[in-house]
Amino acid sequence: MAKFVLVHGAFTGGWYWQRVSQRLRAAGHEVWSPSLTGAGERNHLLDASVNLATHIKDIVNTLIYEDLHGVILVGHSYGGMVITGVADQVPKRLARLVYLDAAYPKNGQNATGGFAEGTGDTLGKMAESPAAELELLPPLPLQAYGVVDPDDIAWIGDRRVGHPMATLNEPLRLNNGPTKLPRTYIRCTDRSGLLTVFGADPLQPMYEQAVADGVEILTVESGHDAMITAPGQVAERLGNLAVASAS
Repeated sequence: MAKFVLVHGAFTGGWYWQRVSQRLRAAGHEVWSPSLTGAGERNHLLDASVNLATHIKDIVNTLIYEDLHGVILVGHSYGGMVITGVADQVPKRLARLVYLDAAYPKNGQNATGGFAEGTGDTLGKMAESPAAELELLPPLPLQAYGVVDPDDIAWIGDRRVGHPMATLNEPLRLNNGPTKLPRTYIRCTDRSGLLTVFGADPLQPMYEQAVADGVEILTVESGHDAMITAPGQVAERLGNLAVASAS
């Protein structure tokens, strides 16, 4: 069976993977879903020093201190920035990278620079707060992510938190060239929520880059937060990738 480390996106935390983690464990896999510094149950650690490098170190340390090897590393949304940096630093601990509707950055690129034109400006305006000590991006409406079921909204509750803009503005620095690890991009097919908020699909340029790089493309029939609205599909795709990685 496989070892999965699941990296969440902005505003959430390791808890957001709960429905997928339960299914993967029921299938016999081992799963870790750490919360990045300043997120989830670690939101009390959020301060101005938290940036992309901090979050990359969070996951590198998880791999080292849990003594993990042969890991399928999954990143959702902003988490794609994180797993790309992790793969550059500790590739020998990984078996595969999986981008779940995620940022797919190039060397020297930051998240806002990789998004569709105008997305960075929209996010910057959302994060403006003259009274704030930190430049924080407030959680986007759940509808933007395709989460509209009242039960799902109630389960999420008020557990989402602001996300530091520093993590989105810091360029990713890769020191070891393009990764040689197998990569899969899982595209969520319903883009309507993101289009409503941004007027364009923020992830389209990065998705197109993944296609151009020859990355394996899979789909899930859901909005952006597939781990909430389609956890069975996500777990199935990941389970199939575990079989492929073992063969």
